[in-house]
Amino acid sequence: MLLLRIALFLSFIILNGLLVAQEEWESLPPVKLSPELDQRVESHLDLTFAKIGDCELKLHLYRPTDAEGKLPAIVCIHGGGWGRGDRRHHATIAKAMAARGYVTVTIDYRLSGVAPSFHQALAHGGGKKLGLTIVGLGGYASGCIAPEVAACEHVTLAGVVTGSPDTKGKDWATQHGFPEDAIYTYDTVEKIAEDDRIDMVHIALPNSMHAEYAIKCAKAGKHVMVEKPMAISSEECEAMIAAAKEAGVLLGVNYRLHWEPHHVKAIELVSKGVIGDMACGNYEFSWGYSRGLVGPNKDKVKKWLLDPKMAGGGALFDTGVYPIQAACYLTGKEPVSVRGFASKVHPELFPDGVEETMSFEMLFDDGFQALCRASYSQSYHQCTTLGNGGFIEIRGGLGENGRSGSAFTQSNGTPNPKALFHNRREIAAEQTLQQAVLLDSFATAIKNGDKTFKTSGEMGLRDIRIAEKVYESAAKGGVGVEVSFR
Repeated sequence: MLLLRIALFLSFIILNGLLVAQEEWESLPPVKLSPELDQRVESHLDLTFAKIGDCELKLHLYRPTDAEGKLPAIVCIHGGGWGRGDRRHHATIAKAMAARGYVTVTIDYRLSGVAPSFHQALAHGGGKKLGLTIVGLGGYASGCIAPEVAACEHVTLAGVVTGSPDTKGKDWATQHGFPEDAIYTYDTVEKIAEDDRIDMVHIALPNSMHAEYAIKCAKAGKHVMVEKPMAISSEECEAMIAAAKEAGVLLGVNYRLHWEPHHVKAIELVSKGVIGDMACGNYEFSWGYSRGLVGPNKDKVKKWLLDPKMAGGGALFDTGVYPIQAACYLTGKEPVSVRGFASKVHPELFPDGVEETMSFEMLFDDGFQALCRASYSQSYHQCTTLGNGGFIEIRGGLGENGRSGSAFTQSNGTPNPKALFHNRREIAAEQTLQQAVLLDSFATAIKNGDKTFKTSGEMGLRDIRIAEKVYESAAKGGVGVEVSFR
């Protein structure tokens, strides 16, 4: 009800604001609402209105100095409890638009809990594409994210953050069509706070850098999508969540399979009970990293995964989150205990702190058992959920070009084909660009003013806590370890 009253109030302001370019300040309809009307500072007029409910509104009108004709009003909303940089940011936008002949209206309001969603819903609007900046321009950014942004309905690539601004940064600007002044470095990333072209960022850095740059971007007022794993410790995840809440921005983890049609349909079928009482599941995401480290292209293989301080661990922190995720979203539950068993068949390749293989078990409160594996020793995917009435399985499919896919692998500008089976019967589902769908979903949540995202920071924190307990179990010889999410 309160938001409706505010929206009606703003509609009145905007309708009258359309006439501001033609009228003198003395003839503004809101004249009688404030004794401060005559306090003019250049082209800026400050009016303080009475409270509406629990919300104190402060209106700023920016009038173009010599505009002609009726021009649309631009509306920005910002919360009085937010940082000075955010208020300065909106004032900059307003004055810039006024200089181009637009009438701009900004509202400074103070309403705990309502402010972020109200701000985002009105400031972004439904039709505008949100500007995305990618932080970190490694293989994942160039091979998976960038090729799919062009397919997004709600997102456009607006800039980058890189350690090589004069080479890689300029190459990206030329290739993707954004201006060179939208190239930032790791030392200047905080300056994105002043760049109104940027609405959201995607953190595509080594695992140990996720928390630092997610927090910096959140403090800059930008919505944050972070690559999995969310961070290298639960403490870092908690700090990221706190920073996003304090800044009033959304925080999401790139768990793209929550929108992938085969996985979505599998969740639906299992929840409908088509396999009867769920008994157990087999979930594995392994890839041949060990082979790549000694192969003909070994110099091109990323090496930071071999540094436990950067990676946070081994195969479990790299791809083990996929089995964790699958077991949780297919059952709709969280494990109560875990057991882990780490091993190496190539100790000469993998240093201490980086396991080559992690086999682990997750037990749920209803007796469901998830047998999981993440390994660098071989390339193999499995996503099978079994019950007393059959099974649901996601496999690699075959694309139109003859390219085969896998159960968990991402798309890279073209779909990674998947196939869904209920027992022996294949169930048709769409092949999609997973990154594009994820980014559009994140942008839509921002536009809608949602306070949380489907694959939230809290979900990322949950998965890191599970992984930490798996490591604890493995260090103790595979004993069962209880998992707590409080």
